[in-house]
Amino acid sequence: MDYTVSKTIEEQHHEQQRTQFPLHDLGDAFFAMATIEDGDEHFFNGIHRHDFYELLWFTDVKPGQAHYIDFNKYPIASNQVFLLLPDQVHSMDQRDKCGFLMAISKDFFERLIGNDIFKLFKCSTNFSVTIPDCHLLVVRTLTDLIRIENENEKRPAILESYLRSWFLQCIDLQKETGETTPRDPRLQILLESIENNYRRQRKADFYANELSLSAKRLNELTRESFGKTISQMLNERLILEAKREIGYVRKPIKEISYELGFSEPAYFTRFFGKQTGYSPEEFRSRMAVLYEA
Repeated sequence: MDYTVSKTIEEQHHEQQRTQFPLHDLGDAFFAMATIEDGDEHFFNGIHRHDFYELLWFTDVKPGQAHYIDFNKYPIASNQVFLLLPDQVHSMDQRDKCGFLMAISKDFFERLIGNDIFKLFKCSTNFSVTIPDCHLLVVRTLTDLIRIENENEKRPAILESYLRSWFLQCIDLQKETGETTPRDPRLQILLESIENNYRRQRKADFYANELSLSAKRLNELTRESFGKTISQMLNERLILEAKREIGYVRKPIKEISYELGFSEPAYFTRFFGKQTGYSPEEFRSRMAVLYEA
């Protein structure tokens, strides 16, 4: 695969001292592609993050395979597709899996793939779909076209056309299974508002006012669509960011707690322990062991 971690060896050493999880980037490229089985093992080993969108299409996997996205385990089936978002923490054993990996820069994905598709993926933290046999020929043909263009001309407009068709196939399949983003447009706005405000706004009233709803009605809507209250959704987003910060950033827990909007580190520690069962220090130690493994 032709994307690189665009830092000198000395800079990489300093970065690994400062951070827990390496950051993979595309350098100056806007797109890269490889097979999972033949890709550079450096980009699969250990826990890591990306600064780009990464598409994984597992065409053939042995039984019992899985990978981890943002500290959660996801089983893998043959012909299953996953889209990883920038900054998500990922780990996967490269063995016993075949398929394709496509790395797409943030600018290219968000500007050229299309606003509607981007919104769908942005609000789907873990986008996944399984391609049925009856759709495989189309997806394989598009994949071949993407591969040929990437190996030769690398024309952005042509790649955009092929990739957009690829993603539209996945979206249509997801619609057939009913696993789409919320139909109520207010909930789409809510998800975006949570992403923009979760560090400083923890009250249901704030999000209800943005949607011209009562807090009670907003909680009814979130329970119907997500099975959670607005408070539970905010707590989950805070914990995810806390795990990312604690896990890969070598900064004091006290500093992390303030950056996440907690007035006292002790309050953050209690919150984190209640939500995860671990203290921040215990979680950091567990991540260090996993990374060293």
